[in-house]
Amino acid sequence: MERQARTGYGVAALLLLSGCALLAGGIFKVVPEPERPLQIGTNLWLGYEPFHLARAAGELPEDVTLVEARSSPALMEAVSAGSLDGAALTMDEVMRLEAAGRPMAVLAVLDISHGADAVLARTPEVRETPLIGKRIGVETEGVGAFVLHRFLERQNVLPSQVQVVPVAAGDHLDAFARHDLDYLVSYEPLVGRLEGQGAVRVFDSAAMAREVVDVLAVRRDRLPGRDDTLRRLLSAWYHGVGLLKEGRPDAWDRVTRRQGITPEQLARVLSGLEFPDSAGSRDMLVPGTPALEPVRRWLHATGEVTGPVDPLLDPSYLPR
Repeated sequence: MERQARTGYGVAALLLLSGCALLAGGIFKVVPEPERPLQIGTNLWLGYEPFHLARAAGELPEDVTLVEARSSPALMEAVSAGSLDGAALTMDEVMRLEAAGRPMAVLAVLDISHGADAVLARTPEVRETPLIGKRIGVETEGVGAFVLHRFLERQNVLPSQVQVVPVAAGDHLDAFARHDLDYLVSYEPLVGRLEGQGAVRVFDSAAMAREVVDVLAVRRDRLPGRDDTLRRLLSAWYHGVGLLKEGRPDAWDRVTRRQGITPEQLARVLSGLEFPDSAGSRDMLVPGTPALEPVRRWLHATGEVTGPVDPLLDPSYLPR
């Protein structure tokens, strides 16, 4: 899901030739060159912190490099261009890449938003007036657009009946402070801060059971020869999830410092997130999974996608 502005930059990702032939004693020998690390992108969304906790604990495979980008669209661009092999993305972002001709494989469901993404009214008075004609701020390239779509569906209001205002990922607080929006689609921990300033939650991802999910997705052309690395990467992920859910002080201190939030805010965000275990992730990566169908309908309804949007669901790398 598209989150607040990120720091970090992409890296070059040139594929290295796997070996060279040398003549020694009349015999050709193939001496493999070191394989470049697998480049996996993340942003500062708190749901991706287990990867970074695993790295800090020394559990991340030595042949994996985490690359932090400033936004989910930046991650998508890097995956599409090939400078990243894969990334932590929302399911709709993976499906957009698939539709754009970048065949993707979804290897794990990392987290499920269960209230961490929300639609906020600026004041209680705004909430009590008709929705038609209202100005609604949203990051139009992120999962917030999907949350808005589902909110409008529940209200029986067409997108054309409201004023959709694009709000960049890092501008949510400033946009609401200017009082030129009636509603804003946002995410934790910003939701908590905005509610503390008087905003009112009118809809959230808890009403969209298992539709807003973050996944680990890898380009299909980057899978060959990476089986062991990907299995160790996912084992590291679950190690990091354990550190986060156990509430270990050192892990929480690391996360709060990286995220710039308090332990209380961290606890609040975690209350709106579900981290499925390996078995739970495997159960969701089946044909016809509910995680795909609502997103597929939305992408087709918007006209953004017209062709097939079916990434490969491959749970074979998950720990048993």
